[in-house]
Amino acid sequence: MQAGHATTKAPAVNPRPLLPGLGRAPALMSRLAQGCACRSAAGLGTAALPARRPQRLAPGAVRVSASLQAVAAPAHAGAEGGPKRKTKGPALISQARFDDVGLSATAEQQGDTFTVRLRLDAPRGMTLHWAVDDWLLPPQAAWPAGTVKIDDKAVQTAFRDGGLELAFPADVCPHRLTFVLKQTQDGETWFNNGGSNYAVQLRAPPMDSFVKKVLDAEGSFSHWSLVQRLMLASEVLDAADSAGPAGMALMFTWLRLSSTRVLDWYRNSNFQPKDIAHIQKHAGERIAEKARGSEYLMNRLLARGALAGLPRGGGNGDEIRMGILHIMRGNGIREGHRPGYDEPFLEQWHQKLHTNTSPDDIAICEAYLAFLHTGNADDYRRVLWESSGGRLTPEVMAAWPKPLNAWPHHLPHLIEPFKHYLWILKTTHSGADLDTAMEMAKGHMDDDLRWTMYDILGHRNEWWVPGKIVEARQRLAQYWKAPGSSRDLLLYDIALENWFRTSLERTDFGALGRDDLVECVGLVLRGALITHEDTDLQQCGALWERVRATSGHPLPGDRWGKEWAMAALAASERLGLSVAAHMDGLYSLVQPHAEAFGAACRLDAAHVANFGEEVVRGQPLFLVSLLLQRLEPQLRAAAGGAPWQVVSQPGPGGAVGLVEAVGSLAEVQGRTFDTPTLLLAAALTGVEDIPAGVVGVLTRSSTDVLSHLAIRARSQRVLLATCFEDAAWDEWQQLAAAGRTAAAAVDPAVGAVIPADAPAAVAGGAAASAGGAPPAVSLQAPEATSAWAVREDQFRPSLVGAKALNLAKLRKALGLTSAGAEGGLSIGVSGVGVPASVALPYGSFERCLREEPRNGPAAAEVARLSAAAVAAAAGGGLPKAELEELRRLVSEDLVAPVELVKQLAAAAAAAGLVPAAAAEAWVSEAAADGGLSGGSADEEEEDGGAAAAMRWPAVWAAVCRVWASKWTDRAWLSRRALGLREEDLFMSVLLQQVLPFNYSFVLHTSNPVTHTAGEMLGEVVVGMGETLVGNYPGRALGFTADLQGGGNGADPTLVSLPSKRTALRAPGAATLIARSDANAEDLEEYAAAGLYDSVTLQPLVASSPDYASEPLLGDPGVRSQMLGRLAGLGKTVQAAFGGRDQDVEGGLTSDGRLFVVQARPQVEFQK
Repeated sequence: MQAGHATTKAPAVNPRPLLPGLGRAPALMSRLAQGCACRSAAGLGTAALPARRPQRLAPGAVRVSASLQAVAAPAHAGAEGGPKRKTKGPALISQARFDDVGLSATAEQQGDTFTVRLRLDAPRGMTLHWAVDDWLLPPQAAWPAGTVKIDDKAVQTAFRDGGLELAFPADVCPHRLTFVLKQTQDGETWFNNGGSNYAVQLRAPPMDSFVKKVLDAEGSFSHWSLVQRLMLASEVLDAADSAGPAGMALMFTWLRLSSTRVLDWYRNSNFQPKDIAHIQKHAGERIAEKARGSEYLMNRLLARGALAGLPRGGGNGDEIRMGILHIMRGNGIREGHRPGYDEPFLEQWHQKLHTNTSPDDIAICEAYLAFLHTGNADDYRRVLWESSGGRLTPEVMAAWPKPLNAWPHHLPHLIEPFKHYLWILKTTHSGADLDTAMEMAKGHMDDDLRWTMYDILGHRNEWWVPGKIVEARQRLAQYWKAPGSSRDLLLYDIALENWFRTSLERTDFGALGRDDLVECVGLVLRGALITHEDTDLQQCGALWERVRATSGHPLPGDRWGKEWAMAALAASERLGLSVAAHMDGLYSLVQPHAEAFGAACRLDAAHVANFGEEVVRGQPLFLVSLLLQRLEPQLRAAAGGAPWQVVSQPGPGGAVGLVEAVGSLAEVQGRTFDTPTLLLAAALTGVEDIPAGVVGVLTRSSTDVLSHLAIRARSQRVLLATCFEDAAWDEWQQLAAAGRTAAAAVDPAVGAVIPADAPAAVAGGAAASAGGAPPAVSLQAPEATSAWAVREDQFRPSLVGAKALNLAKLRKALGLTSAGAEGGLSIGVSGVGVPASVALPYGSFERCLREEPRNGPAAAEVARLSAAAVAAAAGGGLPKAELEELRRLVSEDLVAPVELVKQLAAAAAAAGLVPAAAAEAWVSEAAADGGLSGGSADEEEEDGGAAAAMRWPAVWAAVCRVWASKWTDRAWLSRRALGLREEDLFMSVLLQQVLPFNYSFVLHTSNPVTHTAGEMLGEVVVGMGETLVGNYPGRALGFTADLQGGGNGADPTLVSLPSKRTALRAPGAATLIARSDANAEDLEEYAAAGLYDSVTLQPLVASSPDYASEPLLGDPGVRSQMLGRLAGLGKTVQAAFGGRDQDVEGGLTSDGRLFVVQARPQVEFQK
């Protein structure tokens, strides 16, 4: 409610204008993880502890909450991005409970109507003074009978029989209902939710609706204080929560900047202690509810982080004001005009306590007590600095608007009164202080748990405490996670987690043994999983339990033997990827908000620049990354691994070039290096090209040996290697910082890429080439044809690309020449299947532009943009704008000729790719909608299913996106590097069924890394193969198999085990894929791997693989059998192509059938 909005009897709603030593015990750190389970109860000092009693649920553990509780709501329709509902019953959007007035509220949606229902616990004379959003006049269509307009901002409606219902049509539905209450029974009393108004959320609001309000207040209000900040925070909290993680990240960032005093605590504004105590309590309770029950899991974590920095609030705020007066008056100290001993320090502090009390007062009181004990002013300064976390000094306090610049007098008889006063301050201002939090929370837990907590507090510096903290927090979680539970329980859990982190940070991880490191990782992970309700991390936790020595279901192999270490290394890599992804996500959420506050409030750049990094480093989960840095080299050594993984090498002696460091390979796309260059790229995504002039790429990112990026590197004869160890990487970074030219020599004896002095390396035979000259590529010219679609038996080089030709040849060799009832998914006599396909031939795209009249404007624009791109490139730049518009135009604006639809439908039905009924539907849909433009895939029916997955709009959209991939940055740069003319490139499109693979593989029948003929190199991933060829983070299962001299690869050798964080799955309904098949890819002299797109009609579904139960990682028998079958398949495919080395892609379905979806000459080995 805004100023001036209520009658004179209404309270103002808003005054705004608008562990060293941890390892001392001789026991292993593994005992740390077990807490004190093995510790005798003797000698615990039990006299100070309550007696143990049988565990029971404390009746005070749960209380009724006064804040909004989000329900798994449908977001809210229309432009705000909510789902369109088709269910007949009402959908619950949100519900709220306001205890101070005994009011419950629910918001529901049914059809196009949003309804808010309000119900008083006891019917009484009550009037709703209400508006919408930020006190805007409600739409008249929502006014119940008897509603009275008060002014141009609000209306009033009386409750009837203790209830009230407001119904909003969808077209005028606001984001939230905003209101205060006027009780007319026994006089007139107003209720305004502690000054922050009541609200019921209806729609997820746009971020700008509350971000601007917060930034304006913080950056420009002349009168501002902690009280007003927390009032505004309470006001926008529901909107921030509804907006998702980005909204709650604003709350976290805002309150974090406040708790660290980067933002002003008071600016020309005063408040009484009872006001700050009340609003701190109210805001804390509201945020605690979000930490327990937000719809968004990340919001819960962010709300928890915001609560951690908040003072507790509550208590008796007046005791702060009166307590200091009682001490001064009771000890004869002058106060105001009262006579007495003149103590300027206490007089100045007393004035602050009356008008601006804050958590700073705890630090001041502790410093004052230290001085009273010793009389040493240095103790006052030291404790002031330490207790405030390095924020307060006498000089800082002297610069306050109401300065505290007097030095205290030594009055030791005040020690006892101020010890009591310190407790009064802590009950209001302490939040996650360990001892205070325990005192506040102890009444909300069972006796046995309470005894355990006091045991922890009494021995908090012992070596076993971190493990005991995790055990206790696991038990405490049932209390603080209960709906409506006391915020004190959550504050205590935060305090325990903070102490756990502090205890472990004292540890010298370098002095721990390898088993101790394993146990420490498990300990941190178990603690993190109490608060991180994240499937990905839970899977990592389950997998790590198999790594631990105490696991009842250990990984296969002897502990610290090669087999076990290889599996444990994969588990470590998987965990590291998950932690990194979580931390990166947290950073990306909070850092933009910190920068926005920095700009709006003119903050010191030092506070803003490192804000996100400091947040990440403060997370207990961050300790996992520190521990893994120590553990992984030991796992790698036990597994027989090397500190480097060489994916591509240009030849003996390595490569010589100027060493240059970049953040990622993507940063230098389109750049040409005039001097041979060795790039240190911290990150790879797998979709980049290697620029001209680069002789080697060294990276920290794991790289799949058979990914498209790796194939391109080997084709270009460029060194590509991944470094796993910090020391080796730092050595190369120092060369880059010095601008040195060096040689990268691969030492197979130790598995390292070693820098050497460039002149000596050249003398030793290293070739300083710029990656080799590009291959001479001859492109197939298309034949003129009237066919819009061609069947497999019509495939020939002048109509379709090498992908289609190779698959057709392989199907014929395996006896798979007809589609049959299974849609071309039958298995040949060799036990291998190859899916049937049909194709749009070369020239179809050009004909579509030329022969379909409705594509005339698009054809003219394609011609103009193509010419503009060529002209822009002639100046040496990448024509990004022109390429982006070409992709958009071709993806969205083309209309399919009706004859194309008819021919493609007939060919797809004949090949068994789609049912006959679906093919007929393509023709009728195209005829009814005029061919449909490429963007029409978004217009599918929302209920999806098999019919939607096969509809013509989706088919045409996928085809157009394949054509549009001709103009991706990578494809354009690749053609420019090869000197290919744009008009010589033609794109056929191969249409196949998507096979729902449980596992996908890539096989090279001769090892492209070691150049060993007859040694097959293979990689396998869980799910679809896009994670492998696209080099998704993590490693694939890698293996080699001997195919020489009649060998059949029956005894494959394991190279690595899978650690990829993402698995892609086929959608539930059968669907198709449109695959690029250009005349400039899959050639014998140039693979062009992954340059052009393949597009599924329905997107693949991303999930996190559960390696704890995955046979690839944990069942050697199943794994060995699978790899033996793959070795046999590689030999079969190689034989089908006359014994030539092949690059084979395929997968295994859930019923164990093997399929090949692509085979092509192994280009980099042919060279």
